[in-house]
Amino acid sequence: MKPSMIKTAREIQRGSISQAAAAATTTGQAPVEKAKQYWTRFMYVLSILVLGGIVTMVSLSARPLKSMVQGPFEDVVSAIKQGDAGNLSRYLDNTVEINMGGRSTSYSKAQAEIILKDFFSKNQVKSFELLHQGEAGGGSRYGIGNMVTGGGSFRTSFFLQKKGSSLVLNELRFESK
Repeated sequence: MKPSMIKTAREIQRGSISQAAAAATTTGQAPVEKAKQYWTRFMYVLSILVLGGIVTMVSLSARPLKSMVQGPFEDVVSAIKQGDAGNLSRYLDNTVEINMGGRSTSYSKAQAEIILKDFFSKNQVKSFELLHQGEAGGGSRYGIGNMVTGGGSFRTSFFLQKKGSSLVLNELRFESK
């Protein structure tokens, strides 16, 4: 390669600018107008991406926190849906009132767990639909629902009482429908 064939960076840049200007004049556009057109397209695409990101962030942050965080109430509902006496017993108070077949009896935590295991073994849960839930005074919560089992349908209600900083299950009702 001859030294006269080697171009400096400045010469290459001038050459590419003059080529762009020549291409722009053949299409009837000035180089400045063409640059403005590219810049406008770039800003349009950039603004669409930024707007999409903002909309996504707002929609994700708008979700209620209760659905993201499981608590004792949601765990009790889940345990009833699954007929899982073991998970249900995690929230039992020291004494629990259980009403089955119109008879209400208070049981110790250990006795209540045995009663619930027996009930769920005889009545395999097919579905549980929570119909109503609410809060009672002092941060306590309750739920009422319909439970369909292999042994029949039951109107099921439960009451979680606030004790210290936690909620404990102190009443369960299974009323035949």
